[in-house]
Amino acid sequence: MQDIDLLAIVTRPDFPSGNGPIGDHLGLARFAAERPNLAVRTIVLNDRETRVHIEADDALIRQGEEGPIDLSRVGLVLYMPVSLEVEETNLAAIAFDECHPLFAARQWRPLTEYLEHLLPRTKRCVNTPAATRRANNKLIQLDALRKTGFPPPLTAVSTGFPEKGALASHSALVRKNVSEGGWKSQTEFSPARLVNKDAPGDPLPAIWQIPLQADHEFRVYVMGEEVIFVRLERDAAITDVRMTQSGRPKARIVEGSAARRAHMLAAARALELDYAVIDAMPVGDGLAVLEVNPNGVWWFLPDDVASVLEGRFHAFLDRLIAEVRS
Repeated sequence: MQDIDLLAIVTRPDFPSGNGPIGDHLGLARFAAERPNLAVRTIVLNDRETRVHIEADDALIRQGEEGPIDLSRVGLVLYMPVSLEVEETNLAAIAFDECHPLFAARQWRPLTEYLEHLLPRTKRCVNTPAATRRANNKLIQLDALRKTGFPPPLTAVSTGFPEKGALASHSALVRKNVSEGGWKSQTEFSPARLVNKDAPGDPLPAIWQIPLQADHEFRVYVMGEEVIFVRLERDAAITDVRMTQSGRPKARIVEGSAARRAHMLAAARALELDYAVIDAMPVGDGLAVLEVNPNGVWWFLPDDVASVLEGRFHAFLDRLIAEVRS
């Protein structure tokens, strides 16, 4: 059985993004090709035929024609699915001709839960599934950040425009999805948006925040102890910066002060994350944390910026692998 230096657990490559299928969005094939001395394996969720054998402390997983993965022989686990929705996290794809697809999916779901239970027992897991899932729940995240000194902009969760509380007197608020996933269908995305108080509403729960005004915001990549600031240029008419320039906002890597780096690192650690991507906006001399993503990506950024971030991410993996090996 093979010793594995890096086991990556990722979302299926045809999962949609604003710029098409995500593909190998972490560049893991390039990472492996450039490091032939490392054993790199991948488990792709909800994508491949999968075979498992679990007995006592042994857990073997095999996908496709590749040899089995023995979790006890894994050094570093990279737990980085971009979607944690139930239907996206089964270890196996359900066959198109399955007579009872919902029942079949239910048989696989406990295995995903058990795998997530086992992963922290490996030598190193970034991020741990429990921390990833806590941060992925926006309500738990808001609660944790508020209690550790990172209060968000004035915020409420409400079914419809808030009719009571501190936000009720505002004429317009930013409405965000409660779910992490914003795709309503394969072709329709639900971005954060500015909603007037008298606009027709819907009964779905949503996160409501006061609008912040700035000509830019930051997407901050925390990779272990390294903190990288990417400045995104905002369009005043567009609330969700990801929708700027048809999903390709102007962006550049900038230097962050020592105080700001420490602030962002502390926000990630408040959620027990070794890797995080933080959305933040300038407010006075400080930064307001809008959201912390445990599985944030760079695919919507300009190619030159994305290339640098991928390289820094691969260097982050190199450091983790070296620590596990030492």
